[in-house]
Amino acid sequence: MRIRILMTGAEPEYMKTEAVVLKDRGFLVYTCEEENIDEAISEVKPDVVFVNPHDPGLHSTKVYHELLDNIKYASIPVIYTLSEDDVYLVNRKRTASRDKRNMIADNIVDGIKCALFADVLTPKRRVRINRNIQFPYYAFRA
Repeated sequence: MRIRILMTGAEPEYMKTEAVVLKDRGFLVYTCEEENIDEAISEVKPDVVFVNPHDPGLHSTKVYHELLDNIKYASIPVIYTLSEDDVYLVNRKRTASRDKRNMIADNIVDGIKCALFADVLTPKRRVRINRNIQFPYYAFRA
């Protein structure tokens, strides 16, 4: 089963290069305009929503925050492009733990991996227990 990605933005031709890169990597990529995001999500049922604004401004930021605030989309990770395709803000689904929910990635494919598989990629802290500790017997002192 392939991963479905829904790309949204103000200008579809601006999203074309990243859509081609993701299609070459084996992802199913769907594009839509920012005004039709609710209909596109209900139709496509994507694994990841990718907000790619040509000119980061008020409207694309509003779409991004509406996706994060809507309870219907709590199980869908959202990725937002920052600063001319150099950095990606990754927001995992809101059912994840709070400290692992927001990340920054410098590669689009790594951003998608972090959004979907962050529990696998983050190392878990383990407490080492030293089982070779010998406690002194106080009864033998006397």
